[in-house]
Amino acid sequence: MNLPGTSVSVWMDTTETTNFPPLGGNISVDVAIVGGGITGLTAALLLKRAGLTVAVLEAGKIGSGVTGYTTAHITEAADERYKNMISSLGESDAKIVAESSRVAIERIAEIVAQEKIDCDFQRVPGYLYTENTQDISEIEQEAEATQKLGIKTSLTTDVPLPISVKAGLLFPNQAQFNSLQYLQGLAKSVNGHGSFVFEETPVTKINSNPVNDVYTEHGIVAAKNVIIATHTPIHNLSSLPDLYVMSTKIAPYRSYVIGVSLHSPAPVGLFWDTDSPYHYTRSYGNILIVGGEDHKTGEEVNNQQCYEQLETYVKARYNVKSIDYHWSSQLYEPADGLPYIGKTAANNNIYVATGYSGNGMTFGTIGGMLLSDLILGRENPWTKLYDPNRANLLAGVQRFVTENVGVAKHFIADRFRSDVKELSQVPIGEGKIVDIDGKKYAVYRDERGDLCSLSPVCTHAGCIVNWNNAEKTWDCPCHGGRFSTTGEVLNGPPITDLNQKPLPTSNATKG
Repeated sequence: MNLPGTSVSVWMDTTETTNFPPLGGNISVDVAIVGGGITGLTAALLLKRAGLTVAVLEAGKIGSGVTGYTTAHITEAADERYKNMISSLGESDAKIVAESSRVAIERIAEIVAQEKIDCDFQRVPGYLYTENTQDISEIEQEAEATQKLGIKTSLTTDVPLPISVKAGLLFPNQAQFNSLQYLQGLAKSVNGHGSFVFEETPVTKINSNPVNDVYTEHGIVAAKNVIIATHTPIHNLSSLPDLYVMSTKIAPYRSYVIGVSLHSPAPVGLFWDTDSPYHYTRSYGNILIVGGEDHKTGEEVNNQQCYEQLETYVKARYNVKSIDYHWSSQLYEPADGLPYIGKTAANNNIYVATGYSGNGMTFGTIGGMLLSDLILGRENPWTKLYDPNRANLLAGVQRFVTENVGVAKHFIADRFRSDVKELSQVPIGEGKIVDIDGKKYAVYRDERGDLCSLSPVCTHAGCIVNWNNAEKTWDCPCHGGRFSTTGEVLNGPPITDLNQKPLPTSNATKG
């Protein structure tokens, strides 16, 4: 099936790419930042403003990672309901989440104004709503919780959508923007005067020393401090084994998005329903952007069907003229509902930020602000709450155990699984795990009929990858690593490509 619309985000389609050079040799700076997304670039700008030199190392182009594929809701309405936070964290910590989210929104607005970034930044209302009578009490409880924490919410049924809303909760003064244009504006402000932005510079290894060495394909960056801002911490198990523990605290999910043109003006605002998984909606010009259908990355699902179900959802509620875009992105759900931001356990000068759930723009900005304060030695009231080494058993133990039991199941059971036993059963444009004489191969057949054979073993922790028929990728169900049809890493935590695995000579010509 050919999916309708172009398969890139609306931001990618409407924004020209940047042309920062790759690293051209060995350099030294105060702070090396791995990843050119919202966390890394926010931290880079704030550190540069404070007088430090920084080097941002982006494996692709600025924004080519998750920030370029977000739907760019800037909001204090967290995925983890505030009523749940009050129950698991306590009222004072839940209030810090609300306050830090509001500060992040205002910091983005301030940066847009100060750096004169043309990114269609817009203040809009946000609405948590339900179409189901049985969920009215959920909306009412969230209203009580948010108001207790000082968030200026109000109950309403006047939600500007062409559907029957049973109950809604208005979050005033939220925001939205073109995330890619915002990142590019940050990058332009960071680059120069002793600080650098390098594109097409994948990091291959980090050696932890008093002065850390960050290895790339084009040279080494020496820096006292290193920020790993790659959405999930990329790492080599032998050089930074403590980061593997971080991988066990977050669970990878894919989320799907379509952008459609309507026969009427698109509604203005941010909208989140109470379905599970929930749907999230906003507009960009005349394009309505709707996301949802989340599932664990690498699970055996029909990925194309996720888009089809999203299309059905949208067409049942809106008068759709055309489907112009479809894309997906990765998010990481933390064990206790809050991101992990701060120093790593064993390396005082290496910092991470991960586990943003569906609130990447807000938490990514919080991450950049908090990490810059930690490096500068400034007190920050958020430090303890977001500490990556925290142990909140009440909030996180059940989710931690559930997710890691799933990882263990995949690690063992998937070794005995295969999709087919004959190469002739691999269709054109598809990938299959093929069992040949008891050995497993990840085999993709391209449009010309040629086969590419890889080891199906993820290079991060040894789990077996699954085929994603919508994105045409090999996805790992354990920690979310994703690889191209030819084995290149697309998403961390792995930093090493899938190994080539030639087919047995007697089988290589039978496809």
